[in-house]
Amino acid sequence: MKIFKSNIALAFISFLLSAGIVGAGAWILSQNSQNIPIIQNLNPVKQDKIINKPDKETILLLGKGGESQADGGNLTDTIMIAQILNPEKQINLISIPRDFLVFDEEGYYRKINSVYSHNLSQGKTEAEAVKSLQDKITEITGINFDYYAEVDFAGFVKVVDKVGGVEVDVTEAIDDPYYPGHNYSYQRFTLPAGQQTLDGETALKYARTRYTSAGGDLDRSRRQQQILGNLKDRIFSLNPILDAPKIVSLLGIARETIKTDLSLTDMKSLYDTYQDSKDYTMKSLVIGNNLLTGNIKEGFRQFGIARGYILEPRIGEKNYLEIQEEIANIFDIAKYEEKLTNLRKNKSELDIILADNLTKIEKTHIQEFLQARGFVVKVISSNQLDTIPTENTLYLGTNPYQQNQTESSSEIENINISKEYIQDTFKPSLDTQLILSKDTPILYIAKPLKF
Repeated sequence: MKIFKSNIALAFISFLLSAGIVGAGAWILSQNSQNIPIIQNLNPVKQDKIINKPDKETILLLGKGGESQADGGNLTDTIMIAQILNPEKQINLISIPRDFLVFDEEGYYRKINSVYSHNLSQGKTEAEAVKSLQDKITEITGINFDYYAEVDFAGFVKVVDKVGGVEVDVTEAIDDPYYPGHNYSYQRFTLPAGQQTLDGETALKYARTRYTSAGGDLDRSRRQQQILGNLKDRIFSLNPILDAPKIVSLLGIARETIKTDLSLTDMKSLYDTYQDSKDYTMKSLVIGNNLLTGNIKEGFRQFGIARGYILEPRIGEKNYLEIQEEIANIFDIAKYEEKLTNLRKNKSELDIILADNLTKIEKTHIQEFLQARGFVVKVISSNQLDTIPTENTLYLGTNPYQQNQTESSSEIENINISKEYIQDTFKPSLDTQLILSKDTPILYIAKPLKF
């Protein structure tokens, strides 16, 4: 790990350990940095300079056991995506459950938290192992990464203790008899419900326990986001003069426990760019946040001689279209879920023609995706068309997308919901040509679906 300049490093700590709020710590120091001896000799940051912010920056945040964990120290049990959207002044924090099932190029499956450690065991470098995990997450989410950063559990514990603990509202009492101990043993972890301040070790257990609620791994991801968000408040509350020794200690913890491909120049750029990050809003999302109706489901797979718990896409193996659509709607998840509920009630008929240039897997995934949205889908042959379009095209018949005076207002509203969804999702050109003398609309799909 490179030695940071102090003000840049604290900004970076604040980003990694406070849910992506880059520059929080740097903002603290910048208020009165001349009064802190350790940074008196650093070049000051010009507050009035014009900063050209990129529209989007994305960092993969990983948490793993590290050397302090005798068992599974390289398993990335915390996987989060910090997506910084500057025009919108928004930071998206997206969690991927550690038990999510993924496949490698040879078709072998494993849990996503073991991708990094598996690559290391195959002789790959740390950078190559991280790249393999980044590529897999991009396949699932459609998100590309600019940087990565990882922190081990020992660093997390030290940071929480150094800032005096982290306040959390424990919504339900925890009694986990299967919290992992040393040498593949278990230890009981209990925590009463209510508002309380957790020290580092307890905060780590609170973030890692998962056998205490119906949501399992998904609830654990929510608790991790809760802790990181509250830790941000702790870092913001540091006084640049009175807490100078504490700030210096945080810098030392960063040097010991954080690994990243951000260069010193990159960190300086983040520091300059996100001094106003306190003005950003944060949106949090846990992939598949509802096991009953969400886009992932529970299951079991054989791992050697053991049968293991896994999470996988609800609509079909390796089909990540629902997940990518949910991420694309993170700005207003409640509105998105309401739209899907109404859409599924419609059960609108839709014939589709899948272009020959689409692969077999792409065709299957699109069909599964539309059926999961409530459409009654029938695939028909493209030889029914006089001309083959080069773009997505929606052919409309007299029903159900053309309003009829005999239809009730509620029926018309539902029809419009289905029509608007197809137009928003596939962005087809419209053709009122009636094909095969049918009333059912026909959607010609020429391109793979991307969000």
